[in-house]
Amino acid sequence: MKKMVKAVVTAAVLCVAALAMSLCVSAETEDMELSVSRAKTTNGSWGQSVIYDRTAFDCGRITEDTEIEVEFELDGEWKGSGAPIELIMQNYTTADPQIWAKVEPYDTDMETYAKFRYEEMVFYYGSEDFSTVDNMCVGDCGIVMTVTKVTVKNCEKVEVTTTTTAATTTAAPESVTEAAPAETEATTAAPAEAESGGGIPIVLIVVITVVVAVAVAVVIIILKNKKRFY
Repeated sequence: MKKMVKAVVTAAVLCVAALAMSLCVSAETEDMELSVSRAKTTNGSWGQSVIYDRTAFDCGRITEDTEIEVEFELDGEWKGSGAPIELIMQNYTTADPQIWAKVEPYDTDMETYAKFRYEEMVFYYGSEDFSTVDNMCVGDCGIVMTVTKVTVKNCEKVEVTTTTTAATTTAAPESVTEAAPAETEATTAAPAEAESGGGIPIVLIVVITVVVAVAVAVVIIILKNKKRFY
C-alpha cells in the first residue's frame, strides 16, 4: 500500500513540476525604455508631450506586474490639485463610443517623476485587455510640461526572430578573358517557427506530461494489485 501511495505522489509531483515550468516560461517579462526623441513641450492645457502608437509600443504586452515610470520637466510651479501629469490610453478603432482613459499616477513627487501601475490602468480604461489600445500618451494636467524619459517595467517579453541570408558565388572560368558577372544564389532562412510547423504550445506539453504521469501511476497501481491477489 505504501508503494502505491508513493507512486501516486510521484506522479503528482511530476505534474506540479511541469506546470510550474510552463508558468515560469509564460511569465517571462522585461523592462523597456521607450523613445522620447519626439517628445515635445505641451501647451499647458491638457496637451500631450509623447504619443506611442502600436508600432512604438503594443499595450497588449502589459502584465499584472507592469509599472510605467515617467520622468518630466515642468515650466513653472505646479499649484493645481492632484498630479500635474497623466497617462492617456486611447481606443478609437474598436470602441464605440471611443475611449479616452486618463490614468492618474499612484506615486509622484509632483515635480520630476510619476508612476502608473496596472490596477489604475484597468480601472480607468475599463478592461484588462490592453491589446485594443491604439495610442498611449503622456500629457499635462494644466501646466507646461516636457517628458524626458518613459520606462515600461515588467512588460511581456517578445522574442525577436532574425532572418539570415546565405550567398554562394560561382567563379568565372579561367579561359574567359573578360570578367563575367558572378552568379549569386541567395537563400533566405525561414523563421524557426515555420520550419517546425509553428512549434508545440506550452499548454499542450503540460497536458501531455500530465496524461503520461497519470497513466504511469495507474499502470503501477494495477500491477501492484495483480501481485497482491495472485
